[in-house]
Parts: sequence; C-alpha cells; structure tokens
Amino acid sequence: MQYLADEMRDCSIPVAPEHFQRRRFTEHDDVFFGYVPVRAYKHANQWRFHEADVRQAARTIASLAWDPEDLVDPRHAVRSELQVDVPLGTSWRSQLLRLFRSAARDARRNNGCPCGPLGCQRGDTNWALPCGLTQQDLLRRYGHFAIACTLPVPALVWTQETWLIPRTLANILDRWEEAQGALTATIHTCGGCGALDTGSAWRTATASGWRILCPQCAAAGLRRYRNELNGASYARIQEQGPRARDYLCGVCRTPRPATDWDHCHDHGMIRGPLCGSCNTKEGHGKEFLAMEGSIAHLLRCDGCRAERKLPPHHRLAALRRHAHREWGAADCDWPMQACVTLDETDESGIECTVRCPEQRPSRSTTVRLTADEAERVVLLTVESELT
Repeated sequence: MQYLADEMRDCSIPVAPEHFQRRRFTEHDDVFFGYVPVRAYKHANQWRFHEADVRQAARTIASLAWDPEDLVDPRHAVRSELQVDVPLGTSWRSQLLRLFRSAARDARRNNGCPCGPLGCQRGDTNWALPCGLTQQDLLRRYGHFAIACTLPVPALVWTQETWLIPRTLANILDRWEEAQGALTATIHTCGGCGALDTGSAWRTATASGWRILCPQCAAAGLRRYRNELNGASYARIQEQGPRARDYLCGVCRTPRPATDWDHCHDHGMIRGPLCGSCNTKEGHGKEFLAMEGSIAHLLRCDGCRAERKLPPHHRLAALRRHAHREWGAADCDWPMQACVTLDETDESGIECTVRCPEQRPSRSTTVRLTADEAERVVLLTVESELT
C-alpha cells in the first residue's frame, strides 16, 4: 500500500508493503505489518483500513533501530514472557526451515546432488545449509518470501555452521507470533457466553467482519425462520427489513447465525435466511442439495413451488443427488461432485458415472438417462418435498 511505502521510504528494515492486504481466508479482522496488527473493517462488503492506523503501524516499525551486523542465532533466540503458543508449523522459524528444504530439493533436482548418483546421503539438518543449496540459490528462489510484510531471507547471513538473522528482525517476528497467537485465541471465544470454540464452527462471516456465537447462544438470541415472509419480494425486504442477521440459518441443523436473505432469481421472492456458507453453496449449485432440508428451502419460493421446478442451476445437482443415492456407496459422505460425473449426450440425455472413493477402484456404475427420464428425476425430487 502507498501509505506504507511513504512511511518506510527511509527505513532500512527489509519489508514488503505490497504484501499488506486482506487475506481471503483469515481467522480474524487484523492484518499485520511487522508485529503491529491493523484492524480491517468492512464497507459495502469490501475490506478496508483506516489510513491513520496503517501509517501508525509503519511508523512503529520504521522507528526501530536497525543494525544488519547485530546478528542472533535463531536456534537460541530468547522469547518474551508474553509468549503465546503458536500452532505447529506456523512459526516464522518453521516457515524458514521449510523454505530451506524446498530450495534444496529443487537445487538437487536441477543440478544433481554433491553426494553422487546414489542420491543425498545427508538428511535435513535444520538450520545448517542443506546439501546442494547455496546462499545465492536460496535468495534467488525465496528472496521475496514475506512473513508479516517483512523479507527475512535477504537478511539472513550464513556462517559455515548455521544461519544468523539480524536481532531487530528476529524481535519483530517473535512479537508478531505472540500477537498473532493472542488474536487467534480471542476469535475462538463466543461473543455471547465466552465459551471457547476448539475449531472454527462458531465463526460466521458477516458484512462487517467475523461473528462468533456458540449454538446455545445463537438459538437463544436469534429468531427461527417460520416462513413469515412467504411471498415477499426480495427488493422490499432489502429496503424495509427485517435483517437476515436477526435469524438463524434456515438450512443448518446446528443453530448458526444467518448473514443473507436467500431469494429466487427467477421470481424475485424471498426463500429464507442463510448463513454465509449455505448461501455460497446455494449460489454454486453443486453441493447444496446434499444438505438436509435444502430442497424444501428452495421451494419456499411460491413461483418455484407452483411450477414444481427447481432453479436451473440446481438441475444437474438433482440428477447427481439421485445417482449418488441410487448407485453410490451406502452412507458415503464424500461430496457428490467427487462421486458422480455427468456428461450430456448427443441426444440431449445425461450419462451418469458413479464411483465413490469408498468403493473398489474397479467398481463403477454408468447409467444413461434420456432427456425425458432426466426431467422425470428432477420432477420426482420436487414432488418428494411437496407430498
């Protein structure tokens, strides 16, 4: 970002301002510049930053003393008493070790191994220079690799025994780990009761950021949708309310906050509230029908129900669902897309090939449906929910 580049213009610490951006699949609402977290916020469903916060983060890092010859051994770096546990493999030390090994494998593959044609006789030796790798090779391949917007590889110094890293950069990365760990711990806490989520099942992406609610708090504080907006147009609900976020997801079996009003694009009618995950699956039209209650949800549209039709982008999914249930492995929990292949024939029919990973490799079933038979399957899928 230009704000960072402006503030860091006279700073010698190796940084990469261009890496400062909102990660698509992050766990919290902060992005780090060095060890300084900068809170992101959503406006019109787009992630943004306050200029003052970005500039302050840059000034904080730029104010640090930098001496590239004041080196420390990363194997023995002293950690702060505020250290927070970091998930295995995500620490900056682990990331650098993976770079060394990856670069060494590529070098041996391209140039051969100094140990001879039988292959490398040396195993990975942690912070030592791996067999077949030179400092120039590492810099050429990973010189632009960034951790928290810093560039550690160009700052490394090889001493014939181990790599050394400037003290300031090691401190920045240590403090980044601590801050990252602390933020990650807070995002697993229910915003209602404070209970700790051991995974990410309670997180819901909203238009303003992450929302964390355990199933008990979600069920107690949010409304269950009971078709009270049946027949209402999406345009009217968007303008006048109510808000989808005040409801539970209409498809999830476990109580989960909704984020969006799902609606029929053919008829413009509200179907019901969905969480971000279910709303995305519905839009893609591939795995939504594998979820219990999904077909009933689609038929909440008066127009689709009267016409006894599914939205066009769910037609193939209905055929895939039928084939998976009829000829797939019993109790298969793999995605339908992985188990069923559909190919349209020259006669406008459908060829269904079913092969579940749990079945023997040679076991597959191929069924050809005429256009009329395919339409019949879709109609029966609808009728099964209306009876």
